[in-house]
Order: sequence, then C-alpha cells, then structure tokens
Amino acid sequence: MYSLVMSELDKKKAELAFWEKIFFALFATIVGLAGWFSSHYEKTTNVFLVASCIVFSFAIIFIIVSYIKVQRIIDDIGEL
Repeated sequence: MYSLVMSELDKKKAELAFWEKIFFALFATIVGLAGWFSSHYEKTTNVFLVASCIVFSFAIIFIIVSYIKVQRIIDDIGEL
C-alpha cells in the first residue's frame, strides 16, 4: 500500500518546482516591462513611468532572491 507521507526528497522537488516557476514568471515580467517601457516611454505620464520603474526594480530584486532560493534547494537536494 502507498504511503500518504511525502519523503523529504519529494518535498524539496516540489518546492524547487514552485520557486522555478516564480523565477521564470519574474523573468517574463522583467522582459514585458522592458518592452512596454521602451515602446511607451514618450506617451505616458511620469507617474506611470515611475511606477513601472519601481515594479521593474522590485522584480529584479525578487528574481535575485528566488535564484538564491533555487540554488539553496538544489544544494539541499544534493545532500539528501
């Protein structure tokens, strides 16, 4: 009979899959914002441009954090 308890390795793999999706979603956000910014910077208000720059900056920070988290999980999986 199958056990309903996940092993530690399965938990780490699931966590890795989650953080990889977050990493690539943030990467897509950065690319999308860069594309939007480059095509609309002359037509939009300054408030919109400042807001997009703030979101862009936070996305870069979060992508670095998620990359560090992914690397840490990969190291943890290697130790199991």
